[in-house]
Amino acid sequence: MLFLTDVDHVSFEKANETRQNNLQSATVSLQVVIGLCKRKETAALISQNRRQSK
Repeated sequence: MLFLTDVDHVSFEKANETRQNNLQSATVSLQVVIGLCKRKETAALISQNRRQSK
């Protein structure tokens, strides 16, 4: 029975690590998307300012 408890503990730790890795990946992905959106907004504002100044 002790062996099974140890196996469950190892499985729990691996699942925890997997969740942590997934969270980190999702965070990085979200940061990339936010960065791209900011660039797009900046480009749109620059384009709009150029059109208005003509």
